[in-house]
Amino acid sequence: MTQEELAEKMFVTRQTISNWENGKSQPDVQTLTSLADSFGVEVSELIYGRKRPYIRFQKKYIVTACLSLAVVIAFFILEQTLRPHLVEHTVMFFNGFELIVYDFATSPIGFLSIGVFILSVLSFWVDTRLEKKIRIVILIIGIILFLLSFWLLTTILLVHTFPKLSLDIIMNSPFFYSEFLRMVLLLVTPLLAGSALFLGFNKK
Repeated sequence: MTQEELAEKMFVTRQTISNWENGKSQPDVQTLTSLADSFGVEVSELIYGRKRPYIRFQKKYIVTACLSLAVVIAFFILEQTLRPHLVEHTVMFFNGFELIVYDFATSPIGFLSIGVFILSVLSFWVDTRLEKKIRIVILIIGIILFLLSFWLLTTILLVHTFPKLSLDIIMNSPFFYSEFLRMVLLLVTPLLAGSALFLGFNKK
């Protein structure tokens, strides 16, 4: 559609159309509505431009998914191979230091990687990018959850390693009343942390 054709349709001069295009003047709300109807689009699209379609299977998400999946696979392999030997060693020699180091090094990272993997795969099809302010808040939440997962692991290890010391903790914290609750929080917290960290670092 030429400027002359649009001007005739909008009952304005061609120079008015030219001024709109060059930013020298702006149409009023009623004129914007008429323009949007003329082009068959929404007023918001006329003002802000057409929203770009989301590109699926972006390289950064594929790489993130592959890396996080590799960590998850390595974690489960260690759980099936190394951890049983560490548990047996702890029972035989009453020394759980190696098992404690193993749990600190693998458990939070393993479940955090599961959260990252889930969100990165979801991003193959869904736009998971958020506004900057929201991302910062979620990033802070993710860091807090990640640190919390280490605190939860520490307290559970204290219960099993120092029974006498753990009595005071149990009396003062409802967290220890349920074994099931302890394990759920220990698994879910790093998983949520991984999801939050992914969203926090996922820029537009």
